[in-house]
Amino acid sequence: MNKPDNNSFGRTMLKWLGALALAASLAGCATTRPPMIESFRQAPATGQVGAGEYRLPRLVPQSGNSDSLAVILSFSGGGTRAAAFAYGVLKELKNAPVLWNGAQTTLLDEVDVVAGVSGGSVAAAYFAAFGDETFRSFEPAFLKSDFQGGLLSRVRSPANAFRLSSPWFGRGHLLAERLDETLFRGITYGDLAARGTRPYLLVTATDLTQGTGFEFSQGQFDLLCSRLDRVPLSLAVAASSAVPVVMSPVTLENKAGKCAAPLVPAVNPRLAAADAYLDPEQRPFIHLVDGGLSDNLAVRGIIDAIAHAGGMAGALETSGLQGIRRLVIVSVNAEQGLNTALDRSDKVPSVAEVLDAISSAMLAHRSSKSREILDRGAARWRSELRAAARAGSQALDPSVDLYVIEVSLQDHPEPKLRGELLAIPTSFSLPTEEVDKLIAAGGKILRESAEFMRLRNDLSIDKAQ
Repeated sequence: MNKPDNNSFGRTMLKWLGALALAASLAGCATTRPPMIESFRQAPATGQVGAGEYRLPRLVPQSGNSDSLAVILSFSGGGTRAAAFAYGVLKELKNAPVLWNGAQTTLLDEVDVVAGVSGGSVAAAYFAAFGDETFRSFEPAFLKSDFQGGLLSRVRSPANAFRLSSPWFGRGHLLAERLDETLFRGITYGDLAARGTRPYLLVTATDLTQGTGFEFSQGQFDLLCSRLDRVPLSLAVAASSAVPVVMSPVTLENKAGKCAAPLVPAVNPRLAAADAYLDPEQRPFIHLVDGGLSDNLAVRGIIDAIAHAGGMAGALETSGLQGIRRLVIVSVNAEQGLNTALDRSDKVPSVAEVLDAISSAMLAHRSSKSREILDRGAARWRSELRAAARAGSQALDPSVDLYVIEVSLQDHPEPKLRGELLAIPTSFSLPTEEVDKLIAAGGKILRESAEFMRLRNDLSIDKAQ
């Protein structure tokens, strides 16, 4: 069986880039600016915490959600493969009923934070926006639609060829438009703030020149003296999915220094390279690309928050949650791992193959470091939480326990099926049968995880008491 071409989307896009460059040179440059960016770039920035801002402590539990059972989900990058795998985990959590605080609920209802990068950000943002509607519409709207074909049609459109000749408009904006029309329907972070309920959404892109993660959070936007509430979810997801070269970066204006209340680095010291955003003369614009380049597991934000708060307990003190008895972190990883296909041939690798191998190696290395931190940190964090609870922390119950559950595509128990799943490309369109396999795999790997079974067992004991 021939190995699937994981770069087919990129190759097709690169061919069209050449054609677009020729068209632009013949037609002259347009002056198009992205409407969805213009809609919020002029919004007044106060630099002060106020009503309508999207921050975790401002969100209240919805029906079936409690502070005492706190669940955090993180979805890795990897195109539709990652989105389908994450969706399988969501379905399994929905099918995991628990009796908690005397009320029937599910582990899905108890989700407080959902984070995602690249393909995983599509699933994370959709679930945060639509909740249970996800299980009726996400498959036909995205997972089993020809999303990639529709995007390519936009790129090939003569009208868009002219728009793309503008120095202020790129393929990343076409991606944002398609995401908005087919999935997010104009929903902004302000809409999530107005709803005021969990889960809290955290989408991460990569700052192109810094090489660090850029969170779509009000804390990050405070550094730019900008308002997150005007930002469409589609723009955040497009930035997080903007694979370099294939997709153009998404650009934001840095208005640091223009806030009514001046900001200093101490406002949010945990944000990566915070100082770099406070000099608008040197960095008046911030260019964002695929979040997977800085954090393909979507867990660095969580890890950084813990580190800069002096530990897990300190981070939870700022979350707004109180009396946590069970803290659950589910890391969903759809990565393929290292691409060793080149090592089976003595032919000189092509440029595309070299770029793919370099990208795979970088992602695998960074993800390995993140997984190591999660694995090694779990026992230490558990001890920290219990010590803080004994010391009287309002965020923690004396019986607090921590569960770090890793759901990795590479851990599928069936070798043949595992190989088939890992060979699925990271495109934005997949055959229905492959999507179904990925959804089933997400549920199966979570269900058979030893840490997940420990959680279910402990919840059963809690119910019996």
